[in-house]
Amino acid sequence: MNHTIVCAALCMTLFFLSPVHGSSLTFPPESGTYRGDYVLIDEPGRYTLENNITHAYPVGIIITSSSVILDGQGHFIRPATSNDPSVGIWVSLFDAHGKAITGVRLQNLTVQDEVTGIYLEGSDSSEFPWGRDHSSDPSISEMTSDRDITCSDSTITGSRIGFSSKDVKKPVLLSSRITGNEKGVFISEGTPEIRDLIIAENTGSGLHLEKTEGGVITGCRIEGNHGPGILLDHAEGIQIWNNILDNQVNIRNIASEGALLFQTLSNQTNIIKGPKTGGNLWAQGGIPVYAAQMIPDADQDGIGDIPYIDSGLIDQYPLIPAGTGFTPQMPDVPEPPVLTQTPAPVSTPFTIITGVHAVITGDSIPSAMQAGKSYQVNITLLNDGSDNWLDMHAVGIRALGDAATWGPAWLPVPSGIHSKQSYTIPFELTAPTKPGTYELMYQAVREGQGVSVTYGRPYKKVVTVN
Repeated sequence: MNHTIVCAALCMTLFFLSPVHGSSLTFPPESGTYRGDYVLIDEPGRYTLENNITHAYPVGIIITSSSVILDGQGHFIRPATSNDPSVGIWVSLFDAHGKAITGVRLQNLTVQDEVTGIYLEGSDSSEFPWGRDHSSDPSISEMTSDRDITCSDSTITGSRIGFSSKDVKKPVLLSSRITGNEKGVFISEGTPEIRDLIIAENTGSGLHLEKTEGGVITGCRIEGNHGPGILLDHAEGIQIWNNILDNQVNIRNIASEGALLFQTLSNQTNIIKGPKTGGNLWAQGGIPVYAAQMIPDADQDGIGDIPYIDSGLIDQYPLIPAGTGFTPQMPDVPEPPVLTQTPAPVSTPFTIITGVHAVITGDSIPSAMQAGKSYQVNITLLNDGSDNWLDMHAVGIRALGDAATWGPAWLPVPSGIHSKQSYTIPFELTAPTKPGTYELMYQAVREGQGVSVTYGRPYKKVVTVN
């Protein structure tokens, strides 16, 4: 069955319901494939969008049937106003007969400026005024064990959460762009298949996996996200290989086991057009790790000769653009001594880094803190460059991730710090109210003269909050 969905220019005001929490909102609304400014799909079939959808109803497209293909044909879905909540596409947990919805395909869509771009409903959707909490029902997990939903060739931008999947056995994301959201992708439960995505410039985490089991992330560019590129949150056995990972924090691992950052080497073209697949290309702030750490590639085959470790996980085969890896130098064989008059010894000056440079050398941050308590701490920054720091250099320390929420995000250093001189910066940290183990990170940077320069790798401090 094929269906064409046409959104009329004039929408019926009968269905312009206020999306305010606590309102008496009927969801899903009356049956039928089109009512007002939203679309309701409650029968199996292939559907295509013929126009853009700008919805005043809290949800733009509602799917309450299995075996649905929705082809957006490049059209966009977005809210008429910035009300909360708003959802671009909602795929319900059950159909009208109480059966779990599966076999849904979403493709060629653009979702803009929603609170949640695409939402695959799980056992607990009570975060929405029309949602339900079925999590205490033991039969729900069995009923939803075979859900299979795929989204491909789509763009999601400007949303609080771009793509959210809950209790889907196999959520699949393919060949899509998820950029400029607060959180890019959130997947809870299931075995995700994530291929050929661009997840970039999201202000929180790029890809958050919670309580997933197995699955794969491959062929993706995960870069420029302000939070962790990949957040593994009690996620077991995910395979992460053949990706470009370029974030200040590429992977944050929270009680996740069995993650694998590579697959067996094979002679296949990788994501950076090299001749072999294996691990991932690693960078931080646009600076390739293979260059910063001088990872050798003696045979110049595009695979690093030593493993790379991130968040306690090991990439055995880090990718390097073929022909650019460092070649280990063999020690020089000394020439036979020549008997000549030995000149007077000359003292060699201490070698330092030329120009402006900085390195964090220590801190007084306690390794254990009490939840919610404030502490006076400090971090020491060393001028290890050849130049004295001036006002125009604007050298300081940038707090990353959790560190920016516990205390100030920017710790400036006064001018006039001479070469080889240290400066200790005092500030206050307030531990979060939730106990746990946290990793605080601080980065030495320069912000002056219209440029931002990152010095070295982030300085890390593990803190236990009791």
